[in-house]
Amino acid sequence: MGKFKAVLLLIFIMAIATPLSILAIQQYQATKAIVDARQQEELQEKLAEQEKADLEKIEANKKARLKQEKKDRKKGIKDDEPNENIRGLTMKMESMRRDDGSVAYYYSKPEDSGVFVQPYVIYHGGTSAEMRVFVCHKGHEPVNFTGVELLVAEDKLVPLKPKSEVKTINDGDGILQYFDDPVDKDTENTIRLMSFALGGKIFMPLPGPSNDDRYLNAWEIQRVKDMIDLYDILTGKKVVDEEGDY
Repeated sequence: MGKFKAVLLLIFIMAIATPLSILAIQQYQATKAIVDARQQEELQEKLAEQEKADLEKIEANKKARLKQEKKDRKKGIKDDEPNENIRGLTMKMESMRRDDGSVAYYYSKPEDSGVFVQPYVIYHGGTSAEMRVFVCHKGHEPVNFTGVELLVAEDKLVPLKPKSEVKTINDGDGILQYFDDPVDKDTENTIRLMSFALGGKIFMPLPGPSNDDRYLNAWEIQRVKDMIDLYDILTGKKVVDEEGDY
């Protein structure tokens, strides 16, 4: 009889404990989700603040460099590039003289996986220059790459779609899918919007989330801005004053 009562007591305790345990687990999961969401929000805020600080630092360094170059020129220190402002923009770019005598200014293709937008400039001399855009997906396997969508302002997605053939080439251990198109007015407006942004994200328009979607970082935004500035100076759209300011 004593054993029977003990069994009944155990069953009674388990009947009460099980719902309480389930409730406790549910409460823990709900609390953890709230904490995780808040931590993610705080992380994004910190990243945004850091990228803003990085952009301000980059801009300050660029202006300081241009002013120093102007002082050097006054002291008689010669420069291979007669336009110090163009030199200041292109010193970290790569350049290549083309068969027709024009010069292409560009940044090297990305090393990390993801989707990328890289405008570049071809200078023909005088005030003649054109801007093109290199848009790519870098990964381990090919996907149905049909361009990208940019989120850079007012929660609005701006598409960049290919006007030419999407090509696929081997790239190290993976592949590179890309298109390389001349920049029309709509694309130019999109690229200029990128250059004004303090942050943003690049999406690949595929069903569901993609591991290749990524946030724009301060350095690539600055590179886009520098490429726009170079294009505007070469075409005479932007005039630089004696202090090296635009």
